[in-house]
Amino acid sequence: MAVKALVIGAAGHLGNAITRELIDRGYEVTAAGRRPEPPLNLIGLNVRYSAGDIDTPGQLDRWIVGHDVVVDAAAPYPSLLMPSSENVAAGLEYATTRTRSIIDSVRRQRARLAYVGSFATLPDHSSGFERLQREWIRRLHPYFAVKQRIEADLLEAARTGLPAVIVNPTLCIGPWDIKARELCFVPRLLSGESPVSVTHTVNVIDVRDVAIGLAAVLEHRHYGQPTLLAGHNLSIEALYTWICEIGGTSPPRIVAPIGLGAIATYWSEIALGAIGLSPPLPALAPMLTMLHQPFDPDPVQMTLGIVPRPLSQTLTDAIAWYRQIDYC
Repeated sequence: MAVKALVIGAAGHLGNAITRELIDRGYEVTAAGRRPEPPLNLIGLNVRYSAGDIDTPGQLDRWIVGHDVVVDAAAPYPSLLMPSSENVAAGLEYATTRTRSIIDSVRRQRARLAYVGSFATLPDHSSGFERLQREWIRRLHPYFAVKQRIEADLLEAARTGLPAVIVNPTLCIGPWDIKARELCFVPRLLSGESPVSVTHTVNVIDVRDVAIGLAAVLEHRHYGQPTLLAGHNLSIEALYTWICEIGGTSPPRIVAPIGLGAIATYWSEIALGAIGLSPPLPALAPMLTMLHQPFDPDPVQMTLGIVPRPLSQTLTDAIAWYRQIDYC
């Protein structure tokens, strides 16, 4: 009998890749999301689509009942706008309530839980000024506190018996992304809308390899231990150049320190938010970039044989997808 899986956030970039991977492995998948109709990247897939709002009382139980596995690929993504201590506290309270609701529902249905986290929650082994910079970044944006809280609650639940796995991917690229175009750096880069590059090193992994990693960690029951899923180390400047070469356009000519970009976007987002406008580039992207460093694969990733595919394939497929949906 096929394993039945519920993917919360199946229309998201990672959630969609996970949905496709579980289908390929023979799971019966229910794709859950807020949209009343299945979005573009779910059309044609062998899934049952269930629309709803996770914050509606009883919705989680209605979604989860009858499923063996629950994948949470839609954790809260707090905004930087007006980052007062009260707003941070409200964001943490919401994240805690949501996470504990999922934990309670999963326990009631005797299911297993898989959560997609972030590399930014893992221990920081840097030192000196670099460590101070990283701590400063984490204090500036509520995203980091929320992610830490969610992961802490899940680890505590796992220690008390919840069969839960956590994967922490690095920078994800690949097909099936349907975020708003202004939030997708690949089409903006190919269209000449990103004139500046940086030399900072990042780690890049294909969304499909993240999906393979999550499924493998889940099937091998690596409960209660965050697993870093890492891919290829290279500079943003080299990444941008490679994308532009594949896409047939010129890379940015200006190269700037990542710190300047993070500061500029941070204050721009706060200033524009104060008058009710959205920033052209959310500050979280350069902030997360600043936290990147060369990453080695997690021992669990190596043990499970999760080998990142060639980055050229990832970039080629990502560009083809964005062109298919007329983003570039």
